[in-house]
Amino acid sequence: MATKYSDEIPTNHFELTEQMIHSTFEKIIRIAKERRDQLLVQLFDIKQYYLRKENTRKKRVADLEKIIRQLNETSIQENEIVKFQEEQMLQTKAEIQKYDKETPVPFPSFCLEGLDSLLEQLEKLGSIQEIAGLYKNKTEPIRRIGKPGSEIGELNYPYGLALDGDKIYIADAYNKRIQIFSTEGKFIHEFGKEELDIPSGIALYKEWVFVSDWGFNFILKFSKTNYKLIKSVKGVVSYPYGLTTDTNGEVLVADLGNNRIAVFSSDLEYIREIGKDKLIRPNDVKINNNNIFVADKNKINNIHIFSKSGDLLKSYIKLENGEYIFLCFDLYNNIIITDYWGNSINIFTKDGQLIHKIECNNPRGIIVNNNFDIICASYSDSVINIY
Repeated sequence: MATKYSDEIPTNHFELTEQMIHSTFEKIIRIAKERRDQLLVQLFDIKQYYLRKENTRKKRVADLEKIIRQLNETSIQENEIVKFQEEQMLQTKAEIQKYDKETPVPFPSFCLEGLDSLLEQLEKLGSIQEIAGLYKNKTEPIRRIGKPGSEIGELNYPYGLALDGDKIYIADAYNKRIQIFSTEGKFIHEFGKEELDIPSGIALYKEWVFVSDWGFNFILKFSKTNYKLIKSVKGVVSYPYGLTTDTNGEVLVADLGNNRIAVFSSDLEYIREIGKDKLIRPNDVKINNNNIFVADKNKINNIHIFSKSGDLLKSYIKLENGEYIFLCFDLYNNIIITDYWGNSINIFTKDGQLIHKIECNNPRGIIVNNNFDIICASYSDSVINIY
């Protein structure tokens, strides 16, 4: 039920002093702000819940619509103050404008068509306000997975990582294999020792595991069920590093030796290339918000954003050294980047503002889970650090 602000406002405006007007609207604004903050928390919780549970958009929209209706009911409307004289109306608008400037999210008129805008505002709120709480205390690993060596559960210069629920896939480069651990550090399985030379990148799609191998210049496709090799392709790429998969099953590979992103079908048929005349030594590639992000060894900017059609949209973020860069995104679209020679993990907003840095020896592959735990391969230490 809507808050009845009219009950709080004296009707005899001639007897209202300036102080009473100010006090009245402070109370109105405080009530609205408290209620609105409660609703924003509920919206955030609902969004996080359905992101984790992967429920249908229809169900998510139904729950969000309910909160949106409540937000409409708590909005301060001009029809609740029209009974005041012109001078009082101007004072009221001034108070509301002051409130709008101080609050992190403006008072929009929410509607069903504005659902995506609402979600975007929530993401922006998280990026700006929540980020310090998410990452500021991340300085030392809370857990390490593996140790240097060649036995089961040991690592020898790990490269790329991929996350599948509570399973971490690790390109155990110089042990010539892929190892799978739980996020708690328990060894689960290894595969690829017969097919791999120096695996560098991993990507998952449906029931398949895609691996780039810069030793053999292979792109390989394994079954995620029995870890058997399904197909391998050689000769199309040169020194492939990171790779990723699109929602339609396309496989995008950072083709370092050919200065491009090579695009394959899920059957590893070569389709096209991206960035041939824009990239120098691409190390990694990821897809976020329907755009292609490429980490590149470049003296000006290290991150390039391409459209799906291959148009360069933006280049930004300059790392001190900018080589052997891997990247990933969290739920707020913040971009997390490894700086190999800078021995650091760098967290930027989606607009490229540095918000936190974590020390890590020669970091390479990096992923982040829905709890904002950062999982990073420390190449020289031959361990996986979890922050």
